[in-house]
Amino acid sequence: MKSSFKIARIAGIDIGIHYSWAFIFLLLLITLSLNYFPQASPGHLRTGYWTAGFIAALMLFLSVLIHELAHSLVAKSRGIAVHSITLFILGGVSNLEEEPKKPGIEFIMALVGPAASLILAAVFWLVFLFTQSQTTFADLFRFSGWLPQSSLFGAGLMYLALINISLAVFNILPGFPLDGGRVLRAIIWGATGNLVRATNIAATVGRIVGWAFIALGVLWILSAFTAFFRR
Repeated sequence: MKSSFKIARIAGIDIGIHYSWAFIFLLLLITLSLNYFPQASPGHLRTGYWTAGFIAALMLFLSVLIHELAHSLVAKSRGIAVHSITLFILGGVSNLEEEPKKPGIEFIMALVGPAASLILAAVFWLVFLFTQSQTTFADLFRFSGWLPQSSLFGAGLMYLALINISLAVFNILPGFPLDGGRVLRAIIWGATGNLVRATNIAATVGRIVGWAFIALGVLWILSAFTAFFRR
């Protein structure tokens, strides 16, 4: 992807950041430092909130990178060359030399990204629970921990667990070219043996999902305006 710069090389894959990522990183930093952390963990100094916001934004960056690395490493294991991974304002993209030649390969490649995000969410949540005092085995199976915390560390872990769950859920939606759309295409491809037909169907479903998001956005804006003028 143009307008990006290389920051690392992992497993023979160049890792790059598009310049648009600076915008979302700054937005995350401001939102986390001025909104999330003061509400999730009140009573700390402003410098503490900015430090926690910076670390949490970096960890989100790493979470997206791990999500994309999961795709790329599975692709490499199936003999598909991966030139690079580029992180940009909307997430990340793995730059493959070619598309998968079998539906089973695409299915695994697409599914492993959301799976990696869910694993990260579980890790952050478990670390959060085990760093709290008087945690019991039953606490592992309920969400009683999602309350304001005295510790910025605990609040950060809660955020990272929640954001990775959100990342997994969003990507598994059947909206091609999201991971869920590729999973859908792989299933249809495997059932019909026709890649073109599978792509057309997955793309159509993707457009429906996109329009649904637009409709939800419009409804949210209208409800916000309605609530404002009723005051």
